[in-house]
Amino acid sequence: MSEILLVVDMQNGFMSEKCRHIIPTVIKLIERFLAAGKFVEFTRFINTADSNYVKLIHWSRLIQEPETRIIDELQPYINNIFDKHYYSAFTEKFSTFISLNKISKIYLCGVETDSCILKTAIDSFERGIEPVIIEDACFSQGGQQAHDAGIFLLKRNIGKNQIKMTDEVLEKMS
Repeated sequence: MSEILLVVDMQNGFMSEKCRHIIPTVIKLIERFLAAGKFVEFTRFINTADSNYVKLIHWSRLIQEPETRIIDELQPYINNIFDKHYYSAFTEKFSTFISLNKISKIYLCGVETDSCILKTAIDSFERGIEPVIIEDACFSQGGQQAHDAGIFLLKRNIGKNQIKMTDEVLEKMS
């Protein structure tokens, strides 16, 4: 069984000043996972003009470049990008990748803790794949309150022991 570090939606359109502080931590994780021979994969959210994001919540961002592009700092690390049009990473393509590579544990970092990280973690949990949220490598454009709400709900829905800090994750890899 394999493990993966999934870097969720670290795109220009999501990386406001509120979120940029996680970039060095995410890079540290990527480098350590790659050095250990583990998978490091990326998701990219792409909105569409006819989506419920536009129709119901009047949010029409991340429809095109440069907003949809993975941030420059992470470009050297990209292997696969799994495009998605909704919160969860579990598209057909990503689900196939997980199955083919016998992934048993998904470490999550990136944005948004209270939506895309939350939904992907719960979908992973429900599929019998262990989700681990790296709390200090996630954040939300909604600020600390939105991030904390996401962490609170994750602890409640997938288990408090599934929330880790970067140092805890890297310590177990040594």
